[in-house]
Parts: sequence; C-alpha cells; structure tokens
Amino acid sequence: PVSLLENWESEINRFFSAKFGKGLSLYGDNLKQRKIPKHLISPQLRNDYGITNLLEDNWLGGADIVLTTYETMRDLEFSLGRVDWSIMICDEAQKIKVPTAMVTKAAKAQKADFKIACTGTPVENSLVDLWCLFDFIQENLLGSLSEFNKEYRRPIEKKDDEDSAIIDELRQLIEPQVLRRMKHDVAELPAKHEVNDCKNIEMSTLQRTLYKQVSNDCRSLSEQGHKGVMLTALHSMRMICAHPLKLQEQATIKDSPKAEWLIDTLEVIKQKDEKVIIFTEFRPIQVFLKRLLLERFGLNVTTVNGDSNTNSRKGLTRQGIIDKFQEVNGFNVIVLSTVAVGFGVNIQKANHVIHYTRSWNPAKEDQATDRAYRIGQDKEVFVYYPSIAADDFETFEIKLDKLLSSKRSLADDMLKPNVELTQELIQSIY
Repeated sequence: PVSLLENWESEINRFFSAKFGKGLSLYGDNLKQRKIPKHLISPQLRNDYGITNLLEDNWLGGADIVLTTYETMRDLEFSLGRVDWSIMICDEAQKIKVPTAMVTKAAKAQKADFKIACTGTPVENSLVDLWCLFDFIQENLLGSLSEFNKEYRRPIEKKDDEDSAIIDELRQLIEPQVLRRMKHDVAELPAKHEVNDCKNIEMSTLQRTLYKQVSNDCRSLSEQGHKGVMLTALHSMRMICAHPLKLQEQATIKDSPKAEWLIDTLEVIKQKDEKVIIFTEFRPIQVFLKRLLLERFGLNVTTVNGDSNTNSRKGLTRQGIIDKFQEVNGFNVIVLSTVAVGFGVNIQKANHVIHYTRSWNPAKEDQATDRAYRIGQDKEVFVYYPSIAADDFETFEIKLDKLLSSKRSLADDMLKPNVELTQELIQSIY
C-alpha cells in the first residue's frame, strides 16, 4: 500500500547492506522520470489494447530491488510483466483478495520464480480470500474457484457436521505453503492489558434525549416503509455516543462523558510521561479531539488519515509525521484513522491505545492496536475501548462491544472468516 512505502524504505535501509543490491522506489518522481509520455505510445496499443502507461526500456537502471504500490503495478502491468522477477512479495496481501479486481489480475500476471504473500488477515470476509491468495502463490493448488467453492467453502461456511474434517483437510493442503507465527512465538514482548473499567461510561442526559429521538424516528419511518433508515439510525446512535456536542449547539463537555473520560485518562498518562494513540475513522471526531486536546493540554495534536500525503514536496509525509511524534520526548498524543493507518506503520514509542470509536471488524481493530504492540515495544501496552452505557437498556456501543468480543474469539484461526458485521447482526444491535 502507498502509505507504507516510506516504512518499507526505512526497514530496507535498516536491515539490508549494499551487498544485497541497489533499491528503487518506483513511485512519485522516480516513476515519472521512467514513464514514456502518453503521446509517444502508439495508437494501436492505446486503442486496441487499452495500454496508456508504459515504462522506458531501461527503467530498472541497475536496480535489484524494486519497491512499488499495488496501484502502480496495476497501471504498469505490461511493463512490469516483461521482467523476469526472482522474488515477488506482496505486503498486506489482502489487497489482492478479490479474484475479479484489476489489481489482483495484475499481480497474478507477473512472472516470478518465488512468490510471498504477507498478511495478518488471510481470511477477512470469506474463504474466497484464502483461495485468491493461494492462486497467486501457487496457481491450481486449491483448484479452480468453482471447485474450491464446492469442495471447501460451501461445506465449511454451512457448518455441516463434517465441517471440522473438511477444515482439517484444507489445513493440511495449505500447510507446506504457510508460515504463521504469532508475536509470542518470535519475541518476548511486555504484557498487553485491556482496560475494562472504561466499558461502562454512564450516558448523559443529552445523549439519552438524542438517542431516544433517533430511535423513535427510526421506528416511525420504518413503519411508513422507508428503506435504509436503520443504518442511518445506527450511525446517528454511534455519533451520539461518541460526539454528542456536534448535535447540540448549547452542549458542554459535561454532555459528553466519553470526552470527560478521555481527559481524565490522559491526565493520568501525562503524569507517567507516556505516549498515546487515539483511533477513530470519523473526520468530525478527529477535528473535535484535535481542538479538545489543544484546549485542555496545549497539544497541537497531529491527525493522520486518508488526506495525509505520501509526497514530501507537500510537507511532512505520513511516515515523517509518525517519526516526528515518536522523536518528541515525554507525553504526547496522535490521532489516527483506523482505516487509513490501521496497518503497516510502527509506533512503538506509544504504549496507550484508545479506540475512541470501534471498527466493524475486530481484525482491523487488532491490527490498529498492533501499531504499538509490536517488536521494539519496551513498555507494557494498555488498550482502551471506552463505551457509553445506560442502566435501563443496551446502547449501540455496548451491543457492538459484545458482538466484536464474540467474533474476536475466532481470530486466531486463519480459516475462520473474521467477517465484518452482517445485516442480521446489525439488526440485532438495533
């Protein structure tokens, strides 16, 4: 992924000496300098084959290691496909899990003697993800997709009586091609603690009023036959729990008990002189947290999301922002998007991880937590899932926490799909 280019460059410089070969980052200016101008590409290639991106013949320039993005590989499939690669490595290989996607087809079109797919989540949605990765690694090992669906996917996902036997058969088939090691197998890391006393933050009067209003409106609109109101209502409930101040002009910080909890928690962490990562994918909440932390702690907190660039000409890059955060001594906070920066980067200087809002997928949450809990971490890590609760009913956040906890128990088995919540489960939250 493009967001990890700098991290990969940094790790290559760290672990590889010059004797291992010359590296080339095929992105940005390096890519522009090596592309053939579009007007010089023949009309036949453009019109008959749809080829609008090509590299010059000598684009490699003596490089032995080429680092590039999935999107560049997709756009330059034909130029890259002319090279006889010794090794092809796909990091965060779930990017090529969809059989019909152009990026997947481009990856499988490359000529390589040895292929590696690196991912912590080989099965995110269904066993088709697994088939697609193995079709890249060793074509036909699991047969065609239709054969795989018939022999393995459908019986396993139906949970027939023979489910365990079929899973064991599939496991034995792929075992020679899999190297799966958990952190505790390869490193002695400090303890990781889930802080549970923040999972029962009492709902404020304003939140209760707003919550009841959304619930009543949803029921009324549903009875009238309006479609899609449930998902809209759930999003509103989610925002009421996390950020009620946005919905009421006269509201104060007292109306947002989660924000109050955050301030109190950060005060304690500040006394310890330690660093904090706050995860939320919602832009309004990122902006709110940035303003809150400036007012309460005088911190000009950096937010890293999908807008954060990877091109140093536009200012600090994403990796540069994270490096700067890590270099500052003492207490500090960084706000990250679970979606945009939930994987690949290293932030071991932080040892407190706060999931201010939750992901629908526990695997993505755990990947986000592991930005801090990874090799190189020398402090105990504390993980927080602050949740708004009520004494007379289960709120959105409490129901979501229970569902994610039940699904998280499957996460260690790579053949058990750790799927995002289905429509049925979403309805149970409502």
